[in-house]
Amino acid sequence: MGRNAKGAGSVSKVATGYRGYITEDGKRKYTPIFKTKALAATAVRELANRKDKGTLVMGRDWTLEEWMRHWLSITELKPGVMADYLWSLEAYIAPQLGKTKLSKLKVEMLEKMYADMASGKISKSGKPLGASSIGNVHANIKAALNVAVARGRVGNNVALHAAIPQRPKAATTSFSEADARAVLQAARGDRLEARWSLALMYGLRPAEALGLTWADVDLVNGSIRVHGQLQRVKGMGVVYLPIPKTEAGDRIIKLAPVVVDQLKATLEQQRFDQARNASTYEDWEYNGKPVGLVFTRPNGRPIEPRLDSQYWKRLLASTGLEHARRYQLRHTAATLMLDMGNDVVVVAATLGHANPSFTYDTYVHPLEERKKELGEMMGALAKPKVIETAEDDSAPYPAPYATANDRSPAEQGTSKR
Repeated sequence: MGRNAKGAGSVSKVATGYRGYITEDGKRKYTPIFKTKALAATAVRELANRKDKGTLVMGRDWTLEEWMRHWLSITELKPGVMADYLWSLEAYIAPQLGKTKLSKLKVEMLEKMYADMASGKISKSGKPLGASSIGNVHANIKAALNVAVARGRVGNNVALHAAIPQRPKAATTSFSEADARAVLQAARGDRLEARWSLALMYGLRPAEALGLTWADVDLVNGSIRVHGQLQRVKGMGVVYLPIPKTEAGDRIIKLAPVVVDQLKATLEQQRFDQARNASTYEDWEYNGKPVGLVFTRPNGRPIEPRLDSQYWKRLLASTGLEHARRYQLRHTAATLMLDMGNDVVVVAATLGHANPSFTYDTYVHPLEERKKELGEMMGALAKPKVIETAEDDSAPYPAPYATANDRSPAEQGTSKR
């Protein structure tokens, strides 16, 4: 048996070869059994180096699947996110790398799995997975391993170094101003008229609009607070989440008078539904508490995302416009707000973006057009000044449904450049 300096570890002869160990906090960390003493000594030095670097892991070596199931059981996640993480674990991670020990997990193992997913070799549908789907699986693994590192279950997070397919830039196709007006015109008088106006004029996400409650609406001061979402989660059904997508998502939006009137009409419609369908009307509750949703079905039940999508397709078809996702309403709101000359910071706050730079990156096209206009305006400084005497016929951007007493969206608490 050979011994090193105290604390540096030791190598000893065993029945089938040589095995070494190193001591950390009074506990021994053993090497595998080797045929020669020299190999065991090399393994001990490696353990000693890991100890010096602070990456030596003591205790049981979890498998990736064991650790991820444990992590999900102790982590507070939104129901929708939890469902997505469980799906990726069951569908891809557990079958492919679930039995791999955390200490044996390599960057290349992750990259091979991602490549197989991208090629369709590993796919529940048999089709190649997109960058977003692969990115979600990667994010799941990375988050779990971050906690494993913090708790000393593994020396480093290999997922931090794995190459993954680049996510394509989110499609931000928007309706033209004329098409946006056509949508609002088609929605006039509809029981969900306010729902479509909130999406098209202020960029509410579908889940945010469907999760709006009367407690969030101030009809006197003409504003709403956006801080809840209505979603359908696999295995849980319809859930109400009083939590925004981001902290910035908890926001107050000042409304145009026309939208306030639409919300008042929605309230009257709901009261009519309660009276007409008294025997079947049911105020929806979540976790035993009434929610008080603004937008409901005639029987008081919530409008599920799939049903909302059907309503949207029906409305869009009535305008004669081509098919578009509901999210195009939000993109249109962002684009029109920027085209009106609103500051990107104001637009970001209205949309609930945590960082104005994200708003800029996502809706760069309209901003680039304005930058081009700015360049032309600044170039005019070099030209001789011409005094114009013609009457200025410019006017504020009119709000959809605007009447003589209504103000434009640009006048609703926003500023022009």
